[in-house]
Amino acid sequence: MSRTDEVHRITENVYKSIMEQFNPCLRNFIAMGKNYEKALSSVTFAAKGYFDALVRMGELASESQGSKDLGDVLFQMAEVHRQIQVQLEEMLKCFHNELLSELEKKVELDARYLTAALKKYQMEHKSKGESLEKCQGELKKLRRKSQGSKNPSKYGEKELQ
Repeated sequence: MSRTDEVHRITENVYKSIMEQFNPCLRNFIAMGKNYEKALSSVTFAAKGYFDALVRMGELASESQGSKDLGDVLFQMAEVHRQIQVQLEEMLKCFHNELLSELEKKVELDARYLTAALKKYQMEHKSKGESLEKCQGELKKLRRKSQGSKNPSKYGEKELQ
């Protein structure tokens, strides 16, 4: 195997390795991120129910003079947790918009680019190979002519070209 063939094989393997190993890993990473996002959304939904119940208990406790302090504490807890929920929902939006969506777009663009680049590389390699074969064929013809010729120096210039 010539050095050129080896370089060609290595180059193709790099393209294929990225497309067959790295990009699928990124797609898997994105899928895990979506599952994480879905799980956090479920937690958020469950937490809303919990804190709604906490507010109702605070309302009930506030109606009674003896447990008014307990009702105030429950309201404060619910408010803190509501603020935490709002922050979590904002983080989920940012996570989705700034990370998952962008990464998904970039992986898709990367896959298209790599496929196109590999095809372009293969076409150029094939074209250069065909051009080289053509030149080698012409050189062989010239050498045969020069060997049978009375004036071999006449073909020497053409061989150099």
